[in-house]
Amino acid sequence: YSKGETTMVEVEVYGISIAPNTGTPIVLLKPKEDSLRKLLLPIWIGPPEAWAIQWPLKGHIPSRPMTHDLLKNAIESLGAKVVSVYVHSMKEETYFGQITLDVNGKSIELDSRPSDAIALALRCGATIYVAKNVIEKHSISEADVTEAEEQQAKSSLENLDEDTLGQYTV
Repeated sequence: YSKGETTMVEVEVYGISIAPNTGTPIVLLKPKEDSLRKLLLPIWIGPPEAWAIQWPLKGHIPSRPMTHDLLKNAIESLGAKVVSVYVHSMKEETYFGQITLDVNGKSIELDSRPSDAIALALRCGATIYVAKNVIEKHSISEADVTEAEEQQAKSSLENLDEDTLGQYTV
């Protein structure tokens, strides 16, 4: 769909990965559009945001509301609904996002970090979009990510010491 002059592409959360060189969590977004299907958009996030995204992906429900659960509950208690979230741009290596709420038939846009918007969208069942130009400019190949993860796993296994290996039976 279009938002102003910007074409938006629906995406899904492919998963959370860890940057091998820094150990920083990365959320990977995968376009649903066929022509962009082999791309992944990496967004570097912090560990708390990684947990906030990973929990609903795995179906975990916390015993007490976490921040994004609280926000969802507050929005719904006020009679509003999270309709969609989107990542609209990147400036100086920082992504920018927004949350679209429906409040009594009126659309309200809230500025948001993409990680918070994604965590909220997963809890609310809202659609996640990314500007097509952001995907085209900043995405990486899904095959490259798969290869890097396989290399990282192989490297980790190769670097295990005898004592650690002895803890496992085959």
